[in-house]
Amino acid sequence: MMTKASNPETQFHTLKLANVNPLTDDSIMLTFDVPEHLKPHYQFVPGQYLTLRARIDGKLVSRCYSICSPQGEEHLSVAIRKISDGQFSGYAVENLAANDELEVMPPMGRFQLVPHAPKADYAPCYVGVAGGSGITPIMSMINTVLKNEQDSKFVLFYANRSPDTMMFRDKLEALKAEYPERFFLLPFFSEDPSQQLTIHFAIADSLDGMIHSIDGTRSAKQTTEIRTLLSDIPDLTEASHWYLCGPQGMTDMVQNILLDNDVDESRIQRELFTAAVSESSAAAGSSAAAGLKGASKSKPEGTTASATSSSAGATQISVIHNGQSVDFDWDDSNEVILNQALKQNEDLPHACQFGACGTCKAKVIEGSAVMNENMSLEADEVEQGYILTCQAVPTSERVVISYDDI
Repeated sequence: MMTKASNPETQFHTLKLANVNPLTDDSIMLTFDVPEHLKPHYQFVPGQYLTLRARIDGKLVSRCYSICSPQGEEHLSVAIRKISDGQFSGYAVENLAANDELEVMPPMGRFQLVPHAPKADYAPCYVGVAGGSGITPIMSMINTVLKNEQDSKFVLFYANRSPDTMMFRDKLEALKAEYPERFFLLPFFSEDPSQQLTIHFAIADSLDGMIHSIDGTRSAKQTTEIRTLLSDIPDLTEASHWYLCGPQGMTDMVQNILLDNDVDESRIQRELFTAAVSESSAAAGSSAAAGLKGASKSKPEGTTASATSSSAGATQISVIHNGQSVDFDWDDSNEVILNQALKQNEDLPHACQFGACGTCKAKVIEGSAVMNENMSLEADEVEQGYILTCQAVPTSERVVISYDDI
């Protein structure tokens, strides 16, 4: 069988850590030195992420984390928050230090800053809505806009449990002081459960005040500080673009509020950050995982990855990666293709394992498969035969998939 050469976009390279800086008690920023000959591979658009890999307790573990450094900087940085039972995040926060090395895949992801040209009477205004460590990709966007677009403005709605858990707090305050007419920070803290909807009402108030999609009454009260901040921000009804990154429940609600207030859906980008289950559970084959994320798509359960679909219970799987093919018999254990393929080749590209990041994208070149979840692939990609192997199960007696054919 003829196969294509390996895909450079899914190749890991070993990078050395220049610095490891604490952000909060449970989060760090990793800054990588990128050798000159690899710099073309690590050019990125603000909003994208890196897939990191390390051998932990004898197993290769991959997770993806958003880039937080601005576009054009010498170094490349990501931020990681330790989560409960987080295999990679715990290892990183507790063990990594300057001069350590990690395997790093080139930047990926469709959650991307879309530059807008200034108009004669209006400078572009971008809006970020972040929950917790969802600030990471938006941090890259903020710094890039303020640095590269002379008159553009950026408004950030940022939700955390408390000021102590707020990642990049000092940096954000410094940006607010440096760009008082261009950067607007609205922080929200929700240790009190009654205040968890405050950020949602504030976003509605910054537009036309419509909250059809929120059940119940407006029990969350705005503080005097938030009311003052809302009165000082630009008119967001004309915002150029909205970028949402945080837990799915939060971003679902914010997106609905924006639509309630007639924000055009084309001006909304969403990235999921979830910790629905532990990373260790995900590695064992759960349908969700801790870590990052992916551009939010609809959930086309049963989406076919090939035009042909025969009886369930594929018996033979072939997986092509880096020009090499591994073949194995399907053991009918209801596992997704990725989990069984990793038993044959632990080097296969993957990260989040819940259908969001897109790292495990491959193409079905023979046979057919369906996906349980899809929060990353576009409809036309699915029609062309692409699948997320972490969500795919075979539906024909033989399935051949290729990581190189993308």
